[in-house]
Amino acid sequence: MNGFTKGIGKAMTARRAALGALALPAAGLLAAGCGGSTVDNEQMEQDIAGQMSAQAGVDAAQVAVACPSDEKAEDGNEFDCRLTAPNGDEVTVNVTLTDGGDSFEAVVPPQQFD
Repeated sequence: MNGFTKGIGKAMTARRAALGALALPAAGLLAAGCGGSTVDNEQMEQDIAGQMSAQAGVDAAQVAVACPSDEKAEDGNEFDCRLTAPNGDEVTVNVTLTDGGDSFEAVVPPQQFD
């Protein structure tokens, strides 16, 4: 893993220790769908990429995030996204929806960097 990927891990580990997790407001993350509201995965991907790249000190355009589509916008819903660093390294980002699905916490598990 390169410095960026390790930087993401260190930044997220430090932030998680200080704040519990990366908590982001999910403004605009709800999309109407059949059977209820779902998360707008494209918006979430942009939000995660922006926050994680800022933590690592790189341009968000160099970071790709892929989150599943059709996730229910429900408090406590948990799922994983994949972050791809500029050099192609991939890490898992654990996402938990909060505030009834209006916000989310994103955590990069530090054991990925052992």
